[in-house]
Amino acid sequence: MGDSKGKGGRHRDEAKDPSSINLPKNEKGGLLITQEELKVAWDFFDTGSKNKLSSNDVKKRLQTFYKDISTREVKFLLNNQPEITFEELYALLKDNQLTNFDPVKEAFKVYDPHNTGFVDMDMIKSFFKDLGYGDISDEDAKIILETADSDKDGRIGLDDFRKMVPFGQPPDEPDGASSSAGGLGD
Repeated sequence: MGDSKGKGGRHRDEAKDPSSINLPKNEKGGLLITQEELKVAWDFFDTGSKNKLSSNDVKKRLQTFYKDISTREVKFLLNNQPEITFEELYALLKDNQLTNFDPVKEAFKVYDPHNTGFVDMDMIKSFFKDLGYGDISDEDAKIILETADSDKDGRIGLDDFRKMVPFGQPPDEPDGASSSAGGLGD
């Protein structure tokens, strides 16, 4: 890998808008959200395994990523209910009509707060610490970078990030059609 950070300004990640990403659709033409994908997100928020999320549960976890999230915004996410069950949340989301929305790109923005087109490793370190997973050493950060950097340009761009985040992945492509260089997320 060495000194690969200087490879030109490769920003193919930025050129992709949601309409150019072939995300699976639900029966209403919106973004397909499977119970399995939602369960992964649910488990992140339901740290006490209560099978219900309160606005405080959601706000506490989201504040790691969105420092200024308001109670009003959290209430909106819970459909203006004081708490919500997994089944209620899935019922709200399964028939959504979200189009021109790329959830992975939206998640990526949290890791790229300066809009450089690449993950800020200091943000990764901060998130791990804020979520209670402890400090990430420089050596650990280097391992994360090397593992996630599928195109080996020394940075984690949106395409690299997509390979790590399984949510909303397009249907499997025929062999040879994918540019996957490490099998992450396959």
